[in-house]
Amino acid sequence: MRKIIYALLVMLAGITLVSCQNDDTDFSDIIAQYQVEPASIELDFSALDEAPDVPVTDEDDPAYNDYVENTQWDKVININFGGETPVVTGTVPGVTVQADGDHITVVNMSGPVKFVVSGQTANGSLKFYGDKRFQILLNGAKITNPHGAAINNQGSKTLYIVMADGTKNQLKDGADYDMVDEEDQKAALFSEGQIVFSGKGRLDVFAEGRGAIRSDDYIRIRPGVNLYIESHALDGLRANDGITIDGGVINVLTDGEGAKGVRSGGVMTVDGGRLISISIGDTRESTTDEGLADTTACAALYCDTLVTVNAGTLKFKATGDGGKGLNAKHNVVITGGSFQAVATGTSKLKKAKGVKIDGDFSISGGYFYTYSRLSDPLEVSGTLQVASGYKTYDKGIRVITISY
Repeated sequence: MRKIIYALLVMLAGITLVSCQNDDTDFSDIIAQYQVEPASIELDFSALDEAPDVPVTDEDDPAYNDYVENTQWDKVININFGGETPVVTGTVPGVTVQADGDHITVVNMSGPVKFVVSGQTANGSLKFYGDKRFQILLNGAKITNPHGAAINNQGSKTLYIVMADGTKNQLKDGADYDMVDEEDQKAALFSEGQIVFSGKGRLDVFAEGRGAIRSDDYIRIRPGVNLYIESHALDGLRANDGITIDGGVINVLTDGEGAKGVRSGGVMTVDGGRLISISIGDTRESTTDEGLADTTACAALYCDTLVTVNAGTLKFKATGDGGKGLNAKHNVVITGGSFQAVATGTSKLKKAKGVKIDGDFSISGGYFYTYSRLSDPLEVSGTLQVASGYKTYDKGIRVITISY
């Protein structure tokens, strides 16, 4: 309906300018409501000044085991790619390492082990078995697997991904996956267990066949981390049981139909850092088993449960048909930080919206901005609560801004 109104306004303005140049009627304020340009959102790789990352030391704290510093890593195996065969040094009782070309399979029955990975391969991978938590220290590693995940953790315990300070690392999958019966490999970096990122290096993950980074448990990102995620197929960063962002610089770009830049199946909590996610894919059309048409829109951020933002900088942009900056299926709570969501796509199969929340939305601090070019900038199915004390609360047809 608003599209029709907009078209009529533009037509009326044109007629007025051509036919009634002496008429004093001014439609500029009305038309301006529909011509607002969105805030600029682009990937940002600049350094971020963050407070020191202090590990939790209370063993009763639920986050205690998320800190790699709280584990003794006296069992070390080095894996170096780049020669005719990978060079593996260090032996640990209870750990076997087998190589098929540059494809390495590790069975860890020994407990916490640190694997220091370096060098590069254009046709290799790392696969891990065993229900023991372990660390991968990426020390200038570049791993491409043309037919599957570059790193695949089949164990259900924590995988610590640590980027050695000052290093650049890269993981990449291929367009066609060679699947293994009864085994998942859903992304270029996949883990059945939790993934915790730390370290002051950089990791680039590129996905051609499936997602970029995915955990069937939860993902935690600590301060100092620098992640660039680019997916041309499925989701960029996805965790079934929740995502916690304590800090770091995270840039995500996805262009697959129906793909999500960041997707959290459990609670998502942001306490710092800078996350920018841009989704440029269109709505995906498919047919159900019953023969019914089904459509799935893209989103820069998609969450199945609670989203809580306490600090940090969040920027989301969707440019494809039906794309959403944020698509939340439950409640969203903002107490601080800076949140921006922009939707500039068309609304042919799905409505493109800056922020769509199926539950409640409450804000009591920080900065909130949402824009949609052709639809509502903010849709809240439940209760909208804006705490008192705000400095700005502007509600426009295309833009809503709230600041404290």
